Amino acid sequence: MATTTDDLTAVELPLIGTLTQRQQRGQDCVWCGITLAAGTVTDLGPRRYRRADWVTYWFPRACKKHPRGEQ
Repeated sequence: MATTTDDLTAVELPLIGTLTQRQQRGQDCVWCGITLAAGTVTDLGPRRYRRADWVTYWFPRACKKHPRGEQ
């Protein structure tokens, strides 16, 4: 179980291809899909995503129901 922000970047997340665009952008919880509001989220840290020769980052976030990145 992660306990610090640095630890949250090690939390295993659902595969990016299974998530909605809103979940990928950090607008909705990466696990339950609830719409997130400022001040009520847990930032899970930037994640690198590579597809073929294209690399980008995505920024998953979770609701307070998943405070340390657990499902």
